[in-house]
Amino acid sequence: MDDIFHSGVSKILVEAYNSKENKEYMTALNKYKEALFFLEGEEKIDVLFLIGDLYSEIEDYENALLAYKEILKLDDRNSGAWYGMAYTNEFTGGDLDKTLEAYEKAIEIDDKYTEAYYYASIIYGDRGDFLKAKEYLEKIISLNPEDFIAYNDLGAIYESLGKLDEAKKHLLQSVKINDNYHLSHFNLGVVYKEMGKFEDAIIEYKKSAKLSNERNPYLNMSALYIENDRLDEAEDILTEGIKKLEDHILYYNRACVYRKKGKINHAIEDFNKAKKIDPVVLEWGIKDPDLMDIIVEE
Repeated sequence: MDDIFHSGVSKILVEAYNSKENKEYMTALNKYKEALFFLEGEEKIDVLFLIGDLYSEIEDYENALLAYKEILKLDDRNSGAWYGMAYTNEFTGGDLDKTLEAYEKAIEIDDKYTEAYYYASIIYGDRGDFLKAKEYLEKIISLNPEDFIAYNDLGAIYESLGKLDEAKKHLLQSVKINDNYHLSHFNLGVVYKEMGKFEDAIIEYKKSAKLSNERNPYLNMSALYIENDRLDEAEDILTEGIKKLEDHILYYNRACVYRKKGKINHAIEDFNKAKKIDPVVLEWGIKDPDLMDIIVEE
């Protein structure tokens, strides 16, 4: 980039940079596009990357995709452009096969492209190709042994394959590298639950809940308490979650707990709160043995 800023269009590019820093994004984009008329080769590619990345930053993925395609017209072996095309194609709802193909192309050109391995692994995992996802996550770890997210995802893959000891080992390594990553604690909770280690699961779910603003740790804890006929603790943990999150599913589940405890008025009150947040809970409730007898359809 230093070469660009010392070229004949340095003034335009500096103005574009300053506009971006001031969050005047459209002005910055127009300046970058103005500079393109005076550039060629690698300098033009550099500015096209600035355009594509800025469009991505403001979540205009369609125009970002166009910028990366322009780069590939100039250099079809540019791994960064293939990567950019992959993730912008994914965000625009493009063909997932083409997205994966673009990630694979980036990897073919640069076999150390960890981000491309990572997002490709997600697609493979979502498609149930756990072995390919596992291969790519292991590749990331070989390139960066401190990548706690890859260890977490690999642990989740092993859990999906039913290899709980391997899952636990990789999740513990993720936690060792970064104890503040909530998903590692959550997934450890899942593994401990499947191992029958109730208290260990609760400990990990509590850590995950503390580190995140998500409902799932509270839901999983309440389910464990209910399974063990500890309804007071199920109520308490859902109440804790509701204080943190005004969430219809938390209210719904606490309504179920109240119903199990015979607190009918409390159950109705919570169900109505859940319904007010999202009316879809009415469809659940009329089919739910815990609630169907107390629901009045309006």
